[in-house]
Amino acid sequence: ARFASTKPTVSSNPVQFGLVTAAIVGATASAYMYADASANMADEGLHAPHYPWPHSGPLSTFDHAAIRRGYQVYREVCSACHSLDRIAWRNLVGVSHTEAEVKAMAEEFEYQDGPDENGEMFTRPGKLSDYMPKPYPNEEAARAGNAGALPPDLSLITKARHGGEDYVFSLLTGYMDPPGGIEVREGLNYNPYFPGGAIAMARVLFDGVVEYED
Repeated sequence: ARFASTKPTVSSNPVQFGLVTAAIVGATASAYMYADASANMADEGLHAPHYPWPHSGPLSTFDHAAIRRGYQVYREVCSACHSLDRIAWRNLVGVSHTEAEVKAMAEEFEYQDGPDENGEMFTRPGKLSDYMPKPYPNEEAARAGNAGALPPDLSLITKARHGGEDYVFSLLTGYMDPPGGIEVREGLNYNPYFPGGAIAMARVLFDGVVEYED
């Protein structure tokens, strides 16, 4: 079985930024990034280096297998806190999974629908047109479950952050002990790539944390 890899070999359709993010997560699932502890931390965080992503060229495409592995990492690790509000199940078809596989995955979740002929709401198995289920019912519940921090939606995260996928890679692999003279408040974690250096999200990617299906 294949385990999490540090190689930045990402995958498929550039229209699906959420899936691209998942692919980056999958490709970096066990990496360790050791930055210079004496780096001068600006308020906006350490600038991420540029990585030679194989899909970044004008005629390059994404690796579908890497997107599939990335989605698996999202499902098994990231989805506990982060949503993909703009990604529907149908967006996975032909990108990371077959239609039959996606239908089966969607049907594992119950969605509220209706009203029926009696005016009652009801639940049904998910279908391709449904959007990915959210980990929390609302923002208040999300903050309550994360010590007041709001986990960002990952649908467009590589477009919403300066540095795009380079930033995502660096953030996920940039956790370390704070250098001498820097104190991090209890409940936060030191990461030089996060603005201010103190991030509520703990390190979640470790070597072997995900056993890939392929």
